[in-house]
Order: sequence, then structure tokens, then C-alpha cells
Amino acid sequence: MTAPVIWERRDHIALVTLNDPERRNVLSRALVGALRHCLDEIESSDVRAIVITGAGKAFCAGADIRDLLEAGWMEGRADGPDPIDIFEQLDKSPRLTLAAVNGVAYGGGFELTLCCDVVIAADRATFAIPEVRHGVIPNTALARLAPIIGRRQALDLALTARPLSAEEAQALGLVKQITASDGLIDIAVDLARNITGAGSPGAITAIKSALRQHTPTDWKQVRQSLLAVPPAEWREGLSAFLEKRPPDYQRFWSKR
Repeated sequence: MTAPVIWERRDHIALVTLNDPERRNVLSRALVGALRHCLDEIESSDVRAIVITGAGKAFCAGADIRDLLEAGWMEGRADGPDPIDIFEQLDKSPRLTLAAVNGVAYGGGFELTLCCDVVIAADRATFAIPEVRHGVIPNTALARLAPIIGRRQALDLALTARPLSAEEAQALGLVKQITASDGLIDIAVDLARNITGAGSPGAITAIKSALRQHTPTDWKQVRQSLLAVPPAEWREGLSAFLEKRPPDYQRFWSKR
């Protein structure tokens, strides 16, 4: 069986690849568990920086919808790590973290980039938080987007679910650099190598820690905010997605 996440060393840089290209690297229970294991291994090594990318044409298409329904992720009762655990681990990592976005970064995939320090995007990359159409909320994005792009822009993306091109994401400050797909990994690894090669490890860690204190993410609230969505609504939205039909939210409007 192919590992859902693989990582390799490039000098002192860890290149982590989400490795489920047939499913567009969705954040399934298997992939999340494997990613947690990889990050734990890296944290106990002498690696200086982490670059995360996706195999195939997608970076990460978001959470596995079936696992949202069945794994307890929407109700805070998951057996094992869930995507928020990964996001928090990346946010609190003392190491430099980079996302090399090679394609679609939707939902949890977009949120994964928001929890990295630097984002490099291929020119074909697109970003979106479409959760509202599935009866759920992009809870991590709601906490992480506003400090970067402002409340109004964050609200627009969350309510409209509209996709962003790499160019628009860069204009909003979500992406540092855009490059051709075939040079993406080398550019991201070289940037990580240059930053960690010129800066002291203590200073890099202290910079990250200070920024977290100035603009902290309340991870407890990120988790609790999922519970604010009525279960009947997210069950309808997620079930409709799996059944390939339009969701029926009209009945919920009549009860408000």
C-alpha cells in the first residue's frame, strides 16, 4: 500500500508530500494520521525547515467529506488526530514551515497553507474555502485569515466560497511568490535553505513565537466553533455532496 504521506531530506530541509493524488490529497483519517507521524518524526530530528506539497495536480482538496460525517470531527469526538491537530502543530512548530502549493488548495487544504509561515504557489494554483455550501464553516480559516487580509476580505471569501487565482492570492498577501509548476519545489526548498542558512535558529524560533503572541490563534475556540453549526444542516450539506445532489437548505430557513 502506498503511504499517504512521504517525506525526504534535502540537506537540512524536510520535504513532506501529501501522497494521495487520486483523491486530490484530501485530509482523510489515514492521511492526517500519517502527516502527524511525519511531523513528529521531523520535530525530533535536526531538520531546520519543513516544506509541504502535494503529489499530482492538487495540493489538498480539503477534508475527506465521509470522515467529516463519520469520524466525529464535526462533533469534537474524533478517535485519533483530526485536521485541526495538524494545523495547530504547524502553527506552534519552532521550525520554519513553507507550503509549496502545486494546484488546488480548497477547504482544509487552504487552511493548511494558512498555518505555514510562507506560501509559494504554482501559477496554476487556486485557493478557496467552500465550506458554507456544504453546511459547515472554515473554522481555522476564520481564525487565520483576518490577521492577514482583513475582516471584510475574510468574510467575503467565507460567504461567497469564490476561488482565488494564485495572482489574487498573492495580491492579498496570502502567497509570497508564484512560479511555474516544474520549478516550485526547488524554489521552496532553496528559500527554506537560504532563510535557515543566514538566520540563527534561536532568532527564527523567537520571531515565530513573538508573532504568535501578538496575533494568537485561539485553538480551543477554533474547535468549539464547529459546534455552532446545527448538526441537521451540516449532515444535509455533507450528505448532498457525497450523493452528488444539490443540498436542500430551504427547510432550515423556514425554521429561523
